Amino acid sequence: MALTSEKEAHWKKWIGLYNEKMLSKGEFRDLYVYGYDVPEGYAIEKDGKMYYAFFADESKRFAGDVELRGLKPGNYRVVDYTDGKDLGTVQADASGTAKLKTDFKEHLLLEVSGK
Repeated sequence: MALTSEKEAHWKKWIGLYNEKMLSKGEFRDLYVYGYDVPEGYAIEKDGKMYYAFFADESKRFAGDVELRGLKPGNYRVVDYTDGKDLGTVQADASGTAKLKTDFKEHLLLEVSGK
């Protein structure tokens, strides 16, 4: 298998994100139930921030609200860290959940930090 310049750029991006965030050193938070929650979701807490990964079926887009669970009540800044896109702010309620209206294909990777 040849490593084309396109594949090299792809791997460089994802390995760079891994090295930058080092989420493997964070704490996995068991906040979502596989097969029950849609879209499929995962959460990791690290360095005072929450990181969320949401996955949609490859053949479909997900459009709607995702629940950002495990937060303390308050306001939070949300960034799609794969592209550095600021998605604005959300407010977590008394139960520690905030909702973010979104539309994505395949995956959505979020970094959520207090304002």
